[in-house]
Amino acid sequence: MELRHLRYFVAVAEELHFHRAAERLHMSQPPLSQQVRALEAELDVQLLLRDRRSVSLTPAGAVFLREARRILEAVDAAAEAARSVARGEAGRLAVGFVGSAMHGALPGVLRAHRRAFPRVQLVLTELPTAPQLEALRTGRIDVGVIRPPVREPDLALETIHTEPLVVALPADHALAARPEVALAELVEEPFVLLARREAPGLHESLARAMADAGGLPGVVQEVREMQTVVGLVAAGLGVSLVPASVGADAHRGVAYRPVAGRAPAVALALAWRPDDRSAVLHAFLATARAEAAG
Repeated sequence: MELRHLRYFVAVAEELHFHRAAERLHMSQPPLSQQVRALEAELDVQLLLRDRRSVSLTPAGAVFLREARRILEAVDAAAEAARSVARGEAGRLAVGFVGSAMHGALPGVLRAHRRAFPRVQLVLTELPTAPQLEALRTGRIDVGVIRPPVREPDLALETIHTEPLVVALPADHALAARPEVALAELVEEPFVLLARREAPGLHESLARAMADAGGLPGVVQEVREMQTVVGLVAAGLGVSLVPASVGADAHRGVAYRPVAGRAPAVALALAWRPDDRSAVLHAFLATARAEAAG
């Protein structure tokens, strides 16, 4: 038994007329009659009562019609589900992200993607940059939102946002009274930083900027999460440089000030496996690019 036999039978059973059913199926009537009779012979059950004037269902035919419709609906639903995944409109996508991305570009990307692809399940995992790269290599996530620069020749990388760093100071710090702070004024200050392994791009940007300003910072704390950086600054344990989007969120006990002169910048980038041809992944990349373009 083939699916076309079910479709032929359903058309006849719904029309109760072979000629109208044949027109509906875009075929001639004799082959349709032959196929329905072949179906009855295969089942060894009479499904239709026929005479010169009418066609009607037998009790067995009525039951078979109900079940045939159910089967065809399930097949059609399965086909549409497969097409939706192939178009990137449905499926599952595992997304890793650095915590600081939630202060800036990432919420807008997620909101736009959810609006455009409501049937895609986004599985979000907060991870620092280095663990994200490992998770990508092992297939635990499909795309990462990271802080470059990173040197990963086996991964595809694309910057979607760049922003300046700002100075984070304890609110009672003497420099907090300034409208802006020169990096040279921070050379002797203790710093609270994200660990190099967790945020190599941010760490590299800070080290380069401070070296240009006259010396490397005296680091007193290296931590894993941006919120911990902000909390320790609020506690008076040091100062820091954080992305401007982090500084846009008020935090009790912390003063954010622009860097005097040319501020160092950090980027936010997407990372993915270049051999991943998933339509769900590439739809997400397209959303992120569109959001980045404004």
